[in-house]
Amino acid sequence: MLLRCGACGSLFPQALPALPEAERLYDTGPGERAGWRRLARRLVDLTRRRYVDRAIPATARRVLDFGCGAGDYLAGAAAQGLEAFGVDPIEPGEAGKAWRWIVADDLERFGPFDWITLGHVLEHLDDPARVLSRLTALLAPGGGLWIATPNADSFIFAVARGAARDVDYPRHREVFARAGLERRLRAAGLDVTWISPPRVNAVLNVAATAGQVIGGSGSPSRRLLTLARLWLALTTHLAKPRRYRDAESPELIALCRVRPADRSRAR
Repeated sequence: MLLRCGACGSLFPQALPALPEAERLYDTGPGERAGWRRLARRLVDLTRRRYVDRAIPATARRVLDFGCGAGDYLAGAAAQGLEAFGVDPIEPGEAGKAWRWIVADDLERFGPFDWITLGHVLEHLDDPARVLSRLTALLAPGGGLWIATPNADSFIFAVARGAARDVDYPRHREVFARAGLERRLRAAGLDVTWISPPRVNAVLNVAATAGQVIGGSGSPSRRLLTLARLWLALTTHLAKPRRYRDAESPELIALCRVRPADRSRAR
């Protein structure tokens, strides 16, 4: 069962595992996609280059991906001549070739960074506010954070509820609403600019959710009805003007910069 916070709008599972138990869900490390999946993802990525590059500015030289997984993003950044660093609970096999994996406790030794990215990471964290404050303090002057995370006000949650792809309990500990996430970012001393997610991301998310609905519980007729409502909602979503589409997008994307008045405090 999903519970919604009346103050911030976030979605939570009714119960969360203890942190040590939750951490064991990642013990297998970042997996490798099958060959055909990797090829399909690369073809899709050709349609969303700005998203794949994570809006990295031309002036950036040192990049940190917090929650880097297998390091695909960092490999691309290193190929562009950037000094790339990654943090993840388990060291990926590619580390040390084109980019450097570092232990989270050693972050301050390697900072500052011009650009820090968190691609679907915040929702996994036990204390996102503490991590945001720590990363903000590691930004070089003029640097920024790029954050992508599921949207609690997504049209997919409204239709599929617990079968939505981004529920992902128990790995996802909180799914943020835009207003609540913005308050947390501002509390960390950041100014926020919201970016429109690529339309194809909604299509991919609906396809993944449809797979979970098909393999889920409930009568065949109920699952069929949910699938029909899901694809109808997607069609309606894609046709909406950007302002309304962004409000119910499956994903929130934030570009964050340190407020000038908070720069000395962040450092």
